Amino acid sequence: MHNDQELIIQFQQGIQKEDAFTQLLKHHQQKVYFQIKRMVTEHADADDIAQQVWIKVWSKLDGFKMESEFSTWLFRVAYNETLNFLQQQKKRALQSQSEESMDYENAASGSDSLKSSQIQIALEQAIQQLPEKQRFVFMLRYYEELNYEKIASITGTTVGGAKANFHQALKKMEEILKRD
Repeated sequence: MHNDQELIIQFQQGIQKEDAFTQLLKHHQQKVYFQIKRMVTEHADADDIAQQVWIKVWSKLDGFKMESEFSTWLFRVAYNETLNFLQQQKKRALQSQSEESMDYENAASGSDSLKSSQIQIALEQAIQQLPEKQRFVFMLRYYEELNYEKIASITGTTVGGAKANFHQALKKMEEILKRD
């Protein structure tokens, strides 16, 4: 198996370009999809955004200079595409709480106990109430377990800004969960 850097060089040099891209896609598509999915919640929307991300990666990969890790650049592309989508969707009406709860209950139905699924539902609903940037920083830190330096690089902020967004997200989620 090739590492990302070798695959990018292969892609940029036109040596089995499609194969190199396919290997990058296979290696990273699941993380990209789930990162987007945590931001938009709907599978169809996440799938559409992920497809847009990979189209953009294909078109911009020739210009990737490897000054950062590929995964950092990739998450940055996914972050920007997700924000673009969310900004477009602000004009639409929000889903009702009962529809969200039903979706979360269906997603959590494989869990061992009703209590754990209720906790998961409450957590997911609290996450959805966060401002977009805080939500994304929280997702990268909590679910992807990325360090603040990488989060700052992905979100285009400082390390201090990433830390502040994460801690503000935690504080807001705590307030939200205490209310419920």
